[in-house]
Amino acid sequence: MKKRSLATSGLLLVSAFSRAQAAEPLTVWEKAPANEEADARKLGDELINLVKKEYTTQGKRAFRDAHPRGIGCVEANFTVDPNLPAKYRTGVFASPGKSYDALLRFSSSLGPAGDQVKDARGLAIKIFGVPGQKLLADQPDAVTHDFLHIDAPTFPARDANEFAGIVALKSNPASAVKFVLSNPVLRAKEIKAVLDLSSGNPNNGKSLAERTYFSQVAYLFKGSQVNSPIKFSTRPCGPVESRSLDGSDGELRNDLQDRLNEGELCFNFAVQFYKDGAGFTVEDGMNEWKEDKSPFITVAKIRIPKQKFLTDDKLRYCDALSFQPWHALPEHRPLGNINRSRKIIYDMVSDYRHKTNQENASRPEPKDLSEWRALTSETYSNWNNVTVPAGR
Repeated sequence: MKKRSLATSGLLLVSAFSRAQAAEPLTVWEKAPANEEADARKLGDELINLVKKEYTTQGKRAFRDAHPRGIGCVEANFTVDPNLPAKYRTGVFASPGKSYDALLRFSSSLGPAGDQVKDARGLAIKIFGVPGQKLLADQPDAVTHDFLHIDAPTFPARDANEFAGIVALKSNPASAVKFVLSNPVLRAKEIKAVLDLSSGNPNNGKSLAERTYFSQVAYLFKGSQVNSPIKFSTRPCGPVESRSLDGSDGELRNDLQDRLNEGELCFNFAVQFYKDGAGFTVEDGMNEWKEDKSPFITVAKIRIPKQKFLTDDKLRYCDALSFQPWHALPEHRPLGNINRSRKIIYDMVSDYRHKTNQENASRPEPKDLSEWRALTSETYSNWNNVTVPAGR
């Protein structure tokens, strides 16, 4: 299992989707390495080859290159703190007390493996009704904004180029010795970090409702009274009852549905500000911003109401959605090499996936939850592998 965890978790780099566009000017906290674009395109080729090997050449639907198994999407309400201090009122958080509809996608990194497989779990948030021009060149007028997380505070490599070496182990296991010998101490840390995200994840066996999710890498938080890198996190509003999972390949789905049959779930959305002199960096994905040096500040509350999400139609709709960090307002722009590489890689990998699945590569971004709410059939057949092309 460890071999699969190491190889497939290499797909964690592209935990999101985005269209390539003109490069944004670097902020004062950023410094692009030489050959950044070429390295990102090389990694994109590696990821496409992995998708081909895992799915296409086996006659399967091409799933996402990262977090391919959608555990489920749930409808939610994202409300800005009504007492938010003036200095934090910018972008999505410009209006205290403002409430947005949202969809939350819970996912697994490995895949499409069952829920009982030890693995990292992701949380992607798509907020609806967000005004303002977005960063994606082909969707500037979209009214949605995405925030992406995983249940670990740091990325398992310093940058995209180093992580590409881990990804390459999948297609060329013989490269492991050369890879490790190039920098034994660092490589050991990186490989351990990948395994800690998957087979060694401390959240394995816990409900999705109990976990804390992190952005891992930095984003901008810019307004009239603030201009700083941040990391963000979504965490339970309070103690959550621990329950034993059922051990099936749908154990996380089943637990989440059971909880939402009983009532709502609540999470706080919080931001952590960059601090000079605290050892914080923007370009190093493995750099953890310690909470004792810069605590997370709650800026919004997420309420997931009682609902039925576990249906074939809703799982299929969830699979067809795109969530990616560059689908965002400029005030919350992604920062650092890993995020800049994501922007380039998506243009390659996502187009390949949609074309292989006989889908329109430029599927329209939803404007609201009307399509989602129209999916009223409760039929569920333990859906996992949708057909090619996918219905919605």
